[in-house]
Formats: sequence, C-alpha cells, structure tokens
Amino acid sequence: MIHRMRRCVTRAHVSIPFFDGQRLLCRSFIGIRSNSPSGVVWCKNGTHRKCRYIAMRFSFDQLAAFVAAAREKSFSATGRRLGKTQSAISTAIADLEVDLGVGLFDRRGRYPVLTPEGEALLEEAEAILSRCASLQERASALTSTSEAQLALAIEDAFPATALARILGELHRQHPGVRLDLLQPSSSELLDLVLSGAAALGLGCARSNYPKGIGFCRLGQVTLVNAARHDHPLALLDRVRFAQLADHLQLLLLAQTTHLLTSEYLNSPKKWFVQSEVALIDLLKTGMGWSIVPRRLIASELAAGELKELTLEAYPFTEWSIGLDLIWSVEAKPGAIATWLKAELARTKVIA
Repeated sequence: MIHRMRRCVTRAHVSIPFFDGQRLLCRSFIGIRSNSPSGVVWCKNGTHRKCRYIAMRFSFDQLAAFVAAAREKSFSATGRRLGKTQSAISTAIADLEVDLGVGLFDRRGRYPVLTPEGEALLEEAEAILSRCASLQERASALTSTSEAQLALAIEDAFPATALARILGELHRQHPGVRLDLLQPSSSELLDLVLSGAAALGLGCARSNYPKGIGFCRLGQVTLVNAARHDHPLALLDRVRFAQLADHLQLLLLAQTTHLLTSEYLNSPKKWFVQSEVALIDLLKTGMGWSIVPRRLIASELAAGELKELTLEAYPFTEWSIGLDLIWSVEAKPGAIATWLKAELARTKVIA
C-alpha cells in the first residue's frame, strides 16, 4: 500500500511527489532536500542511500555559460559575450558541475580546459540549447504575425539548387518554421498560388498570366532538342521540322501550355509525360526525341549518350525561356513570406 504523502515539517524539504513518470519510486517518500545539490530523497525511514534521486537542478543559463565558455576558452571572454561578470560565469559553471556531479573544466592552467567529462557533455548541452531555441522560435511564430508554416511551389524546369543560399538563410533565421517544397505541374502551379496553398511559385515564364497573379522575371533556362546518339534524328547534321514530325515526340505536360511554338505542335506522334525524370529515361532508351533543359542532361550530352539536335531553321540560336517568381496579388503574406519574396526577387537565375 502506498503511504499518503505528507507535508515536510522543515523548510529544508520540498514535498513534491516522487515519480519517474510512470511509477512511485519510493513508497516511504516525504520530499526532496532543497539544499542538496544531488536532490537526495528524504524518506520516512530516514534512509537516503536506497532512495537516491538525481534531480535536474541545472538551469538554461548554466548550460549557456558552459557552452559559451567551452567556445571562448576563457571565463572573462564568456562574461563579455553573455553580458555578465566573470565571477557570475565562474559561479554558474561551478554550480553546474555540482549539480551534474562531474568537473567540466580543468582550471589549473591560465585558461580553463575542458575535462574528458566536459567534452562528453558539451554536445548534450549544445543540443539542449538548440532545442530550447527551437521551442522559443516555434512559440514565437505561433503567437506573432509570422507564419508557423510556409509552402513554396517549384516547377521541374526551375533549378532548385539556385535557392540553396536563400533557403539556408531562412532556416537559420526561423528554425522553427516548417517549409513545404511542392513540385507541381505547370497548370497546378498557378492554381496553388491563386488558392493560397502556396505562398509563392517558381516556374517557367508565360506570355500572359491570369488576373490576380503578380510576377518577377528572375532569369532564364536554356532548352535543347535531344535524342539518343543512335536515333535517326541524331544522325542528321541539320534537322528540318518535317523530319521532327516523322518521329515520336516526348513532351512534358507542362510544355503543352507555354513552351512550344506552332512548328513543334504539328507532329501527330506525341507522348505526354508528367515527370522530367521519366521523360529523360525514355529519351535514353531511344524511344523518341524531346525538348528538355540542358542542365538536366548535361552529363548524358558530355558522355555522348544523348545528342543535341541542330535545327535547320535555328542553326545558331539557343532556345531560352524565362523563369519567373509568381504570387497572388490579393494575398496578405506574413512576415516570413514577405522576406522570402524580397530575397527571391533579388536572385538572378541562369540555368
């Protein structure tokens, strides 16, 4: 039978339930001695050793002082960094050592040096501080005008690698914000932005955008006509439109709306593929010819597996299409979407 908890009779004891989260560890528990750094359990029978409890007595400030001192390798420099006196830093770290029961620094030299125990616990302390910062960031996002979640829609043709710096900075400044990177088709891109399912969109430029869409031209992507090296079209020095029409054309569904000119649409032999990866795989089997961003097949072209087709009508002309950032003009973006839009608008993209 579990004894009823009763209030401690002295100020030295704190009468709080002693559970490990699932079960009562000591049936004769009364409280924890508040003046004991290790949090010794005080039992009715007066036995401490059998009912020892290690309480987490350390604080966030103590961990911050420990991590900063490990980086600065000086208590005085740590104090300047954290805006505290050297004595306050020394006291915080000394208290932490008592609470943890291990020495974190060797102080025998001119500068404090991490002990093996300190080295082992430093990574844990850094992880705790990181999680605390993430918790605070998440809470701040939920209680402010900043978004807790953001969606960015990116078409296949847009080089996502061009976004690495900006997305890295976004994560650094707002680690608690969830970012969803969507990869829609051309027609889906507009729907996602107009409906508000995506705060911003990145994709191929269009000659006309529907009402309600704003855009900013970021750059361009170069497209090539290509086929496998032994395809009949690849054996020709110059290819006429009529010869293209004699062979199966592999097209992305996205290309049906804004990429192709009338010359390319007169072939009765067309297959439509939703994924660029699947289209390139078919292209490498020799199934047909296609129009793809050069960057996606650069290695295959260099290896001779695929060959770029030279068109008789455009022997010296590179075919490039614009890359646009789009958004809904009626949307009311939060602080993070506003920042991301401004950063993207300053990013030049050439692929």
